[in-house]
Amino acid sequence: MFFFIDFTQYPGMFSTYIVMFIVMAVLQGFYLVYNLFYESKDLIHYLPLPFKGSEVFTAKLAVLALMILPYLIPSLSLFILLGQDAGQSILITIVVSLFLFLLLIVVIFFFSVVLVHLITKLAVFRKNKQAVTTTLYTLSSLGMTAVILFISSMDQEADIPYGQVLPDYRVIPFVQSFHQVLLNPLNLNAWFGISLWIALLALLALIVFKWAVPEFYREEELDVRDRQKKSKNKKKDNSTGLEKPSVSVNRTLWKYNFGLIQDGTLIMQHLSSSIVFPIIILLGPIFTNGIYLGDMTLHYWALFLFAGFAYAFLTLSATSIVGVIISLDRENFMYLKSLPFSMKNYLKQKFLFAFIAESLLPLTLGIVFIFIAKLPLLLGVLFLAGIIIGIFVLCHYYFARDFRLLYLEWQNLTELFNRGGAFIQFVSLFSSLIIGLLSILLIGFLLNNLTPIWQTIVSVLTAAIPIMACVGTVKWYNERFWSRLSD
Repeated sequence: MFFFIDFTQYPGMFSTYIVMFIVMAVLQGFYLVYNLFYESKDLIHYLPLPFKGSEVFTAKLAVLALMILPYLIPSLSLFILLGQDAGQSILITIVVSLFLFLLLIVVIFFFSVVLVHLITKLAVFRKNKQAVTTTLYTLSSLGMTAVILFISSMDQEADIPYGQVLPDYRVIPFVQSFHQVLLNPLNLNAWFGISLWIALLALLALIVFKWAVPEFYREEELDVRDRQKKSKNKKKDNSTGLEKPSVSVNRTLWKYNFGLIQDGTLIMQHLSSSIVFPIIILLGPIFTNGIYLGDMTLHYWALFLFAGFAYAFLTLSATSIVGVIISLDRENFMYLKSLPFSMKNYLKQKFLFAFIAESLLPLTLGIVFIFIAKLPLLLGVLFLAGIIIGIFVLCHYYFARDFRLLYLEWQNLTELFNRGGAFIQFVSLFSSLIIGLLSILLIGFLLNNLTPIWQTIVSVLTAAIPIMACVGTVKWYNERFWSRLSD
C-alpha cells in the first residue's frame, strides 16, 4: 500500500492512514478490554492466590498489547517509510519511529481502558448491561468492516497511471505532528504537538491507575460474592418448565439457547466470522471495483452451487456459535442430563437452533450480493442453496467437535475458542479460502474451454461435491454421533 507513495508530499493521506489504524486498534481494544477485565470470570481464582492487583492488571495488559499490536504495526512501517522518503538517517528514523509507535500504542491502551471504564459507569449500562454490550460489540464489528473497506478504497485510489498527481486528503491536525517530526526531527513546533500526546498519556495513566483499576477490582470482588450466592439457587431456577409436554419443552429449550448466545463476546466473534471477513471477500470487490453478473447464464449453474458451498467454509469455525453451543451450558449440562427427558432430543434441538443461528447472516449477505451484482434468480437460488448445504455440513462437524472437547468449567470464552489450537484454526480458515478460490477458478476455466459434453460432465461432478458431502455427513454422524446418544 505504501511503497508507491511519497508521503512527504501527502500529509493528509499519511494522517488519514494513521487515524484509520488508530480507529481499528481502539475498536479492537474496546472489545478486548471489556472481555479481559469485565467479562472474564477468572478473578475468583486469583483472589486466594498471592498476586497483587497490579500484577494481574499488568498480565492482562500484556495480553491486550499482543492482541492490539497487529492493528498498529502498519503505522510503524509507515513511520519508517516517511523518514526514509524525507532523507533522514536510517538510525534516526528507526529511533524516532519506535518512540512514536510506543507512544501511540500506550495511549491507545490506556484510552481503551478509560473508555470501557466510563461506559460501565453509565446508568443505562448498569440497567441494560447485556443489550448495551451487544450493541457496542455490533458497532465495533461494523466499524472495523467500514475502516477496512475505506482503507481498501484508498489503496484503489492510489493505483493511478504514472505521471498523474494523486489528490491529497485533508490533514488531521492532532496527528499531523507525527508527520512533521518524521520530516524534520529538529522541528520544535512538531515536538510541541508530540508533547500534547505525552500530556494526554499522562492524563489517561492518572485516570487508569487512580480510579479505573482500583474501582474495577473493588467491584469485581463484590460481583464474585454475588455470583457465589446466586449459584446456590441456580439449579432450582433451571428446573422451571422442563417437566411440561414435549412441545412446551422444545419451546423452553429454544428460549434457553437464545439466552445462552446473548453474550457480548460471543456475538462479537459471531459477527466477525460471519460478516467482517466474508464481507471483505464477497462484497469488498463490489464496493471498490464494482461487479456485474447479470449476463451470467445457466451454463454456470453448478459453479454457483459450489461457490455457495465454498463460501460457507469462510463463515464457520471453532469459534462460531455451533462450535461452543454445548459448552455454554456449563454446569447446567450435567443437571439437564439428570432430568426425565431425552438427551438426544435436547441436543438435536440445540443443533437445530445453532444451525438456524449460523445460517441467518451468511444467507443475508448472500442475498445482498445477489441483489447488488444483479445475479440471475436461478443462479442466485443455487448460490444460496450451496451456502445452506455448506453450513449444514460444517455445523455437524463443529457441533460434534464441541461435544467431543466438552469443557464446562471455562472462565471466559477465549478458553473455548482456543480448544484444539488457535494456529490450526487459522490454517484451516486460510486453507479453505485458498482451496475454495482455486477450485472456483479452475471450474470456471474448464466450463469456458471444454467441449459441451465435457462441460456437462464437469458441471455434474461439481454439483455432486456439495450434495455428496451433505449425504455423507448425515450418514456418518447418524452412525458415529447421534446413534450413540441416549434417548
